[in-house]
Amino acid sequence: MVSSESRSERFSSKDENSINVAQPEKKIYTKWPEIIRNWPKTTLCIVSNEFCERFSYYGMRTVLTFYLLNVLKFTGSQSTIFFNGLTVLCNTTPLLGSILADGYIGKFWTIFFVSILYAIGQVILALASIRNYQSSVHPWMDLAGLIIIGFGTGGIKPCVSAFGGDQFELGQERMISLFFSMFYFSINSGAMLSTFITPIVRSQPCLGQDSCYPLAFGIPAVLMVIGTLVFMGGSFWYKKNPPKENVFGEVSRLMIKAVRNKMKKESTPKEHWLLHYLTTHECSLDYKCLGLQAEKRNKNVCQKKFFIEDVRSLLRVLVMFLPVPMFWALYDQQGSVWLLQGDPYRLTVLTKVSAIQMDGRLSDSFLLLPDQMATINAILILLFIPFFQIIIYPLAAKCVELTPLRKMVTGGLLASLAFLITGYVQLQVNKTLPTLPSQGQSSISFWNQFDYDCSFTVTDDSGDSKTLGQSMALHEDKNDGSGIFKLFETKSPNPKSHADWNVTFQISYDVKCGNTTNFEKTINVSAKNQKIIYIGVGKFGYYQNTANTNKPTDGTGEFSMGIVSILDNNYAGNFAMCRQDTSDFDSDHPCNPRHPPDFYYWETDYNDNTDDREGNTTIVGIRKSPAITYKQKSVKPGVWRLYYLLNIPKDVNRQTYNKTATLVEDVNVNTTRIYDQGGVYIYALIGSHEKPYLTILQIVQSNSVSILWQIPQIMVITAAEILFSVTGYEFAYSQSAPSMKALVQALWLLTTAIGDMIIVIITLLNLFNNMATMFFVYAAAMFLVITVFALLSIFYYEYHYYTTNKDDDEMEFQSDRRDTPEYYNKGLDSQVIDIRL
Repeated sequence: MVSSESRSERFSSKDENSINVAQPEKKIYTKWPEIIRNWPKTTLCIVSNEFCERFSYYGMRTVLTFYLLNVLKFTGSQSTIFFNGLTVLCNTTPLLGSILADGYIGKFWTIFFVSILYAIGQVILALASIRNYQSSVHPWMDLAGLIIIGFGTGGIKPCVSAFGGDQFELGQERMISLFFSMFYFSINSGAMLSTFITPIVRSQPCLGQDSCYPLAFGIPAVLMVIGTLVFMGGSFWYKKNPPKENVFGEVSRLMIKAVRNKMKKESTPKEHWLLHYLTTHECSLDYKCLGLQAEKRNKNVCQKKFFIEDVRSLLRVLVMFLPVPMFWALYDQQGSVWLLQGDPYRLTVLTKVSAIQMDGRLSDSFLLLPDQMATINAILILLFIPFFQIIIYPLAAKCVELTPLRKMVTGGLLASLAFLITGYVQLQVNKTLPTLPSQGQSSISFWNQFDYDCSFTVTDDSGDSKTLGQSMALHEDKNDGSGIFKLFETKSPNPKSHADWNVTFQISYDVKCGNTTNFEKTINVSAKNQKIIYIGVGKFGYYQNTANTNKPTDGTGEFSMGIVSILDNNYAGNFAMCRQDTSDFDSDHPCNPRHPPDFYYWETDYNDNTDDREGNTTIVGIRKSPAITYKQKSVKPGVWRLYYLLNIPKDVNRQTYNKTATLVEDVNVNTTRIYDQGGVYIYALIGSHEKPYLTILQIVQSNSVSILWQIPQIMVITAAEILFSVTGYEFAYSQSAPSMKALVQALWLLTTAIGDMIIVIITLLNLFNNMATMFFVYAAAMFLVITVFALLSIFYYEYHYYTTNKDDDEMEFQSDRRDTPEYYNKGLDSQVIDIRL
């Protein structure tokens, strides 16, 4: 962040707080050979450090949501809260960083110490991710690492860019402009590369795990360590300006004293409430006033009068900040809610699954990962900035007077439009999500599990009937208009109760079924509140289970698969799904546990008494032994075959078996080739152990909305960022006095924290049952806020543009109610704002 004594003096040729002292001769370089020859080489260390830090931060942040979901086993709601909570911390702590740097130890030592702290946090997170999700180190070690990272990045943000500016001489505005362009490029290139690379690393198997979070977090940790070492490499050659004062503390003390003086009974009205500070102020006792009087050789000069005007400029700028938190509340959902765009169900918590709920397949061999979508934003920022400057702004200026506030209002409207697009896309995603029963309701599915041609008709108490052929099941298909897939719906006698209730169905069998006297004709179902129940009916009788409608959350294109075993020998052992289309497939040893993407397993006693069996389900009818149900697991698309797993190859307490030590027996069923992602399936094995009958129920539809449909909303929100965020920060910078610019930048980052806090609060309140509705509400809120802001800027806000003359005893202000680009552009040509700080 920029401090009051660094970047402000670089970007304006005059400083209103400057005094009449001898100025060093300006060494101005404008030609490329002399610029290169006289360039401060230490800035290369600073730019490299920033590249590493931004790679580290965005690399960690990009895969964090999936880590929270799949390793720490947080719900979608909890993942959103922790993700945005980290952003709140990262954008609140810059205030502490600026106070530390400006008032106590200086920018260099602040960057040095917090970089070490930052690297420690990254290393802790990487080490924690090595441990199995059942380890006692979770989640405390992970959260400790994230908190340390939050303080580390907050300490760096307000210092690095300003410290780079400190390395240049007065008057080298051209070189400073080039430095900040390099600085900005390093930020966005670090963000772009990390958001592309770390999802790929995360999706690869390592250390016996399906995903490689240790490497996905380890690479950012290594980059942060390298960045710290590179930064320290220039320590002997840096220009290290000493700390001067804590501007935040100075402003706070002035405001508090002004309020106290105003509240006194004897106080007289003032033009502005801050002027009450002067009531008890004595210049003869203030060393700053005495110093300024000595420099100006004028005993009537009061330093505090100048400072009060600076604070008044700060308050005027804060009015412009009113709509900014709402913008960030929309923008920062790219890393959490947009990543989890899609809402399969809401019970007691908000559960979002999303770009996870969208189809990322561009072909059978190429998958676009959900967390890689953040790369598009980074690329578009680099493309849009010159595009807007060279094409959009000049063209728009021919049609309308282009002012900063008009740009901001347009950006706010585009942010609202982005969420309208998001809401529309979510409506399409919703069509692939199960419709879950409301409070006091339950849905009932019937599944024909006869192992020969046999049809039966199910009738409920209201007379509604549905006929199911062989291997057919009732399930929801929102793309089918025939109604044959519609589930039975039942309501609780007491809608406000969460207790189960009984429902009776009558079954009539086709003549092909044989001796129907052996089959159950009346089925009693225990309906469960807000659940989908499936009933398996076969020659064995019938059983019921509660359907798990959760789509996979791994984010690498999986479908979800569970198993029900109703085998004649009462088999309740282990199973494995082994990929058949690998390049090194070995028919003698078809299962390779050491390559997790090609081996999925259901084991009965591993990882310190973990059991993948969910329980024994009672069968009513001829069969006396229960059906064995196994939990659903995520499986990547491909060609698979199911095997009985005769030993325990996977266990955290020992090395994973190789393929020759893994004992399997072919189940001898023709498993399905599945390349669709996001579907939820149950495989039922019935009959003979040697050659069972397989029937498959798809409980939840596969993803059908392409993830590429997120590109329009990302493009619009990025354009909104250029118009709103970049313009807003630049305008705030131009409107604030030089002594306030560091504080303005810290407060700008604080608006991001407030925006993310809005996301956290809305998630905690669980206000919306439909995510599309939530997106539309966000769009409406942004539209309302930006409309109020536009009216406020037209009718109520007076802007002040500063010009300074170091020979004057008084600061000169030019104010105009018109928002003119001439004033705005004055002195800003060399200014490059880091919107990714």
